[in-house]
Amino acid sequence: MTNNPCTPNAIEAIYNERPITGPILQVLNTKPMPQAQPGAATRYRVLFSDGVHVLQGILGTPLNPLVESKALKKYTIIKLNRHTIRPISGKKLILAVELDILDQFGDIEKIGEPVAIDAEVAAPQGGAPTSGSGATARPQQQQQQPRALQNNPYQQSMQQQPQQSHQTNQPAMTPSGTPVFHIASLNPYHNRWTIMARVTQKSDIKTWSKAGGNEGKLFSMTLMDESGEIKVTAFNQQVDDFYQMIEEGKVYYISTAKVDIAKKQFSNVKNDYEIILQRDSQIQLANDGAHQVPQMRFDFTPLANLASLNEKDIVDVIAIVTEVGEFTDNNNPKTNRPMLKRNLTLIDPSGFTTQVTLWGHQAQTFELPAQNAVIAMKGVSVSNYGGKTLNAFGSSSWKINPEIEEAFKLRGWFDKEAGSTNFQAHSSDFKPNSTPRMTFDEVKHASANLDPAQTLYFEIKGTIVMMSKSENTFQYPACPSANCNKKVTEDSNGWRCENCNTTVSEPDYRYIMGVNVSDHTGQEWIQAFNDSGKTITGRPAKELVAHPDEVALTFAKATFKSYIFKCRAKQDTYRDEARTRITIVSATPLDYVAESKNLLKQLEEYGV
Repeated sequence: MTNNPCTPNAIEAIYNERPITGPILQVLNTKPMPQAQPGAATRYRVLFSDGVHVLQGILGTPLNPLVESKALKKYTIIKLNRHTIRPISGKKLILAVELDILDQFGDIEKIGEPVAIDAEVAAPQGGAPTSGSGATARPQQQQQQPRALQNNPYQQSMQQQPQQSHQTNQPAMTPSGTPVFHIASLNPYHNRWTIMARVTQKSDIKTWSKAGGNEGKLFSMTLMDESGEIKVTAFNQQVDDFYQMIEEGKVYYISTAKVDIAKKQFSNVKNDYEIILQRDSQIQLANDGAHQVPQMRFDFTPLANLASLNEKDIVDVIAIVTEVGEFTDNNNPKTNRPMLKRNLTLIDPSGFTTQVTLWGHQAQTFELPAQNAVIAMKGVSVSNYGGKTLNAFGSSSWKINPEIEEAFKLRGWFDKEAGSTNFQAHSSDFKPNSTPRMTFDEVKHASANLDPAQTLYFEIKGTIVMMSKSENTFQYPACPSANCNKKVTEDSNGWRCENCNTTVSEPDYRYIMGVNVSDHTGQEWIQAFNDSGKTITGRPAKELVAHPDEVALTFAKATFKSYIFKCRAKQDTYRDEARTRITIVSATPLDYVAESKNLLKQLEEYGV
């Protein structure tokens, strides 16, 4: 008989929604579900077993590749890291959010003769089963337990948990009596839900103003419950409705909001979805049951490990603050917007020191209760200017002297050993006069946490696959005066330039067009202005305005040609949504000899 590596009574505990951490289960079968509508993502139904009971479940769509690659197949042993229970058509189903395939068990046969848990109407912990099969199966599994424990380190750690973790924990309910959903169970296809979650981070209010009177504002916050985290964004009226009532650290009921696909370039939260507050969204302080929601979770990276990380990577760190820099309030010379910042100096037991820069309101209000305090920071961005340092933007958060094990250990190290430690800073591999070569995928991740005052400069090797062709979208009438180039408008006297306060008989025409550029990682619409437009088309915009019938042919000849584009990326807001705008600084036709030498050099560096 095959040894049973599964966690005893796991299915019963899951069915009764009792706390259970990382149960080991066997997958008896997987089957695609009928699509709710054409084009919808495929969902897979799964049959989970602990050798005694079985319970049906559904895989979260991020787990689909496990089935499609046949890594998750019949009789596979898995560790269920994150799950929730979903009532569907009167039955309880497991929604598997995150799991690991335990390859060490190899090919294994079906374990036992398990029966459906819902057919027994599973007995509560400590109660008698209502079925003879359940009554005989449970002792049998308990007899197998010592032998299984010898072969299953996961199960050994499970058995070492305190007994109180198995006490009955009834599902949370809202004050109106409706069930509370886990964050991990939210998706765009289900809109009737209520979550109970803790606010771990709340941003400042950001505003924007554009030509034509388009103004707006937004703020975001990060919510967390025992199943995971999710970002929430509010715009305009919802900012007025909710900003003042939301406090970091408190727990709220939230319902009647939109779940959308997460824009990962603007978020450091590990969730494929995000919440957008709507006109009829409801938020209510959770006075009861708040103790059930955990505090902020961290995944700390030692300061020494920053050397191996890429610029713009997101990390959590815990360190001693040895110095708090002065608060500075200067205007950005390019945007003329205030640039508020403050630097903190950090050390940790890895023997390294670094600086973290706070921005905006966070920099202005930062206070340290005592010298050499412990700080635990979540969601800070790695920078590579002047050595590996850190940036804390609006989506970052921190705790001073948190009551967690890592903080107590850090305090003990500082009191005993820090005085005799020689700390070193990370050296810089940043070259001010060079622009890094990047792919579109790398640009997407690097620009994810750009502050509005920051600009990312890079170069990319790409091919033009499409160009805007409308007569009104590739050019604009410009002032011909030197160093002006502003748009002019036609009136009865000619062409009027408000910037120069002059009228001219004929304008100049300059390029301003969208160019769709592709590389091997993706493609993006990027904006080309006059100099790069002339390089791409080979003609000044004024010629095409004079010969509109030649526009289509000129643009057709310009497509499917490759260039080295030097670009800059900045964040802005369009139709209430944050986005990254990429602009071409210059376009240079591809030098195939130089590119070949560059590739050969890279191969040598890899030892090929």
